[in-house]
Amino acid sequence: MTTHARGVIAIMGAGDRGSGAGVMREHGAVLARVCMALCGDGAAAERALERVAREVGVTKFEDGKSALAPVLGLARAACAVQLSKLPIRTASFGVDESPDTTRDQTHDAALARALVGKLKPTEREAVVLHLVGGLDAAQVAEACGIDLATARARIARGVAQLVQEKRSR
Repeated sequence: MTTHARGVIAIMGAGDRGSGAGVMREHGAVLARVCMALCGDGAAAERALERVAREVGVTKFEDGKSALAPVLGLARAACAVQLSKLPIRTASFGVDESPDTTRDQTHDAALARALVGKLKPTEREAVVLHLVGGLDAAQVAEACGIDLATARARIARGVAQLVQEKRSR
């Protein structure tokens, strides 16, 4: 999470778990990772995170129920808005396809972004919310506004395609 993103979360101020500040404090790190995974661009992810922070600040969450799925649903929508403003990308999701013999975390992250970038947008959202956001299929369905069977199918198809792409490299 960038310093600016941490600042956005900190600006929310103190609050209980059901308030916007409490929700951002509790889920801020996951939210930032999901925004980065969905946007693939740091600046766009930061703008999406700022939008989510504003929306969370005016939303009241149910007591006793985790706010993670609804907040990641807001992140999903905010990232879609940011992606609509970016120039159209190539299939490589901004990653050079030339062979690289070095193995480090930067290369692994770029490879992961490239593989996720090849998924259909609906499957990408479901897979990112599941693998990065830590949501189960029911929570993915809630965050995406779809039924449970569709969420399960999107997760399964997306993960299968990621495994197939990884094996072919």
